[in-house]
Amino acid sequence: MLQVFRLEDGVTKRRSPRATGFKHGLLSLTKEQVMGMDRDALETVVLQRVDNEADLVRKKLEAGALTDLTFEERCAWVRFIMSLRLRQPKIVEGLRLEAAEHLRQELAKRPEEYESIATDGTFPTLEEWTEAAFPGAIENFGMSLFQGLMNDETVGTKLLNLRWWVWKFDDNDHTLLLSDQPCVFAGGIDDPNLAVMLPISPTTAFIATRGERLAFELPRANGKALSRNFNDASVRQADCYVYSVDESQRRFIENRRPPRSR
Repeated sequence: MLQVFRLEDGVTKRRSPRATGFKHGLLSLTKEQVMGMDRDALETVVLQRVDNEADLVRKKLEAGALTDLTFEERCAWVRFIMSLRLRQPKIVEGLRLEAAEHLRQELAKRPEEYESIATDGTFPTLEEWTEAAFPGAIENFGMSLFQGLMNDETVGTKLLNLRWWVWKFDDNDHTLLLSDQPCVFAGGIDDPNLAVMLPISPTTAFIATRGERLAFELPRANGKALSRNFNDASVRQADCYVYSVDESQRRFIENRRPPRSR
């Protein structure tokens, strides 16, 4: 069981892990099928495979087998991290709206293309023709881009080229916190001192770093201070929820609730 802290009002409840960390219909299409793709294919086919492959990697990381990862396993882990960054309600909603609007604008710029396919003038514009010929294609255009963004080779290569670590926090007074934005990015993807942290258990974190300074400092860091910094970052970047093994860190979380949630 997990302790779930709702940042909006400070309410906390016990929940099964299966009852947390998702939002119904987040990545669903608006129709049962759009251009041959089923409504829930992104979740039930694409992301289910991503999560299953990542879970196998997570088990190896937690078992201390980081150096045993194959190139394919490292790619699977990077893909998982990239998917976590994308499958946030605000990001998904923004992708839906912006991609649909961009497609509408592009269709409006190409009247000559419509003239070449229009035969009886039934549809005044290329946008209306597209919606009639491919129902739901425009409003779901953002979801068609999701898989490509998750597999972006440029970003993925940068994450692959970071130095990877697995850090155990077994001797700490408190366990690691997890938020509804689970990956902590300290810096942008091109930051020379980029650090990425993802808790993979209450006492274990995956860390990826860039730069000689971090490579020198991390092995010498104080574990308690490091976990406190990670937990601080997890709470401050959370959108709505923070997850813990119990209520022992309630005050820590309350003191760091984002101002917008008060």
